[in-house]
Amino acid sequence: MPGSHAVNLELFLTPAEVASALGVSPNTVTRWAREGRVPFQMTLGGHRRFEAQVVEALRQRLQEKATQATPLPAGAAASRS
Repeated sequence: MPGSHAVNLELFLTPAEVASALGVSPNTVTRWAREGRVPFQMTLGGHRRFEAQVVEALRQRLQEKATQATPLPAGAAASRS
């Protein structure tokens, strides 16, 4: 069957799409890819593509990390008012 071996491109995101999902710049996404912090596939044209499931998992981890930020010391919130 023709095309049965084709990759579903909807499962992969461009650096700009990843950046938008994570709230960072495309340059940050590219740097993270070069550093091995975010896995990617390289297209035949030499462009990076990121698996949507991996990006979503990373987004969730980053969101959890942000919500687990160190709480303010007792009384600090009251003194800010």
